[in-house]
Amino acid sequence: MKRLIGWSVLFAVLGAVTVLPWLMLENKPAIEPPAEFHRTDLAWIKSLFQKHDPRSQTPDVVYSIQLDETELNRLLNYAVELRRVSGIAAELTPGLATLTATLTMPTNPFGRYLNITAEVADVPGGIRIQSLQLGNLPLPDFLADWTARLVHTWLRRDPTYAALVDAFSKVNFRENQATLDYRWQPDLLTRIERKSAELLIAPEDQARMIAYAEQLEALVKRYPQGSTVPLVQIIAPLFAHANALGKNAAEENRAALTAVAAYLSGISLTRLLESDSKSIRRAPRVLLSLHERRDFAEHFMISSALTVNGSSRMANAIGLIKEEEDATKGSGFSFTDLAANHAGVRLGEMATGQSAVRIQQQLAAARSDADLLPDFRNLPEFMPQAEFERRFGPVGSPRYQKIIDRIDARLAVHPLAQ
Repeated sequence: MKRLIGWSVLFAVLGAVTVLPWLMLENKPAIEPPAEFHRTDLAWIKSLFQKHDPRSQTPDVVYSIQLDETELNRLLNYAVELRRVSGIAAELTPGLATLTATLTMPTNPFGRYLNITAEVADVPGGIRIQSLQLGNLPLPDFLADWTARLVHTWLRRDPTYAALVDAFSKVNFRENQATLDYRWQPDLLTRIERKSAELLIAPEDQARMIAYAEQLEALVKRYPQGSTVPLVQIIAPLFAHANALGKNAAEENRAALTAVAAYLSGISLTRLLESDSKSIRRAPRVLLSLHERRDFAEHFMISSALTVNGSSRMANAIGLIKEEEDATKGSGFSFTDLAANHAGVRLGEMATGQSAVRIQQQLAAARSDADLLPDFRNLPEFMPQAEFERRFGPVGSPRYQKIIDRIDARLAVHPLAQ
């Protein structure tokens, strides 16, 4: 009898292992990948974050964010772009948000996609998972709720998660609109930044980035504090060090480019990834320039870091929206800055692709600004919006595209692209 029970249990387990993946995995995605992420989407998201920038808000005062269904999905698509999730979408009805996400699974005999649908209800004090379905397998309501509560309890052990949850005092779903009430705490932004780095950057990559940040600090200490140093004088020895290590060139290049971009952005990777200080910001000890322009160095390196850590499409969109903003309320639209952005994107793509070893060696051997970037200072720049539109029309027009083609042609024959 015991043997019969044992065999029955074994067959039940084997049956579950076979049937459950078959029910959960599917060959078609419930949510298609988002369409190309346009600069207008990025501009909207940037304005949203600027409006709710915690650094300009009074601590312990309740603020509200209201998003309609289109805006919420726009924001979710941004998350998809950053995290490489296949697709995600929300549908808002009174008291309820239906979230559907599609994850692409590794090759298996059951199906390419895991489609997850969750109904999230607003309740006093927060939200509750009302139902959960994995592919064609619906979980019983009590099991979905119990699982969500268990996961929530476990996640609250993390101080950042607990602080973030406590910051949101109320969530309300209405027809085509979601409202989130939150109470901001000054240290929450730094906590979120650190937690994001912890989740998005593998431990070995963190160690590699910190090593290059320390190497960079040693290099800049050779120069008087506050001085301006040509970028090539930092890039060449940094990548010579990377080349001497003889390790995976793409990974070393990614870490080195990220370290330089973080330095130029005033971010301390050591404070971000290792310490518990209240701020991750630190002013650069010396300033870096490219073709005697500090802004060129920033555009070039930050675009390359965005590309190696995300996508070139996102890096190009960020670069373009920055120039459009400058045209309306900044220093003016500059094709010079846009060229540096394009060059940085191209560098990031090649530094982590099949040309990783060659790029590493060429950067190590660089001796002049021209070895890093063509001199684009003869391109039109500092144009107010009216002048830009008079001379080149809207972004994407033939006259505008002619300049972009000139930029790309010059980049195509640069030694780094050969």
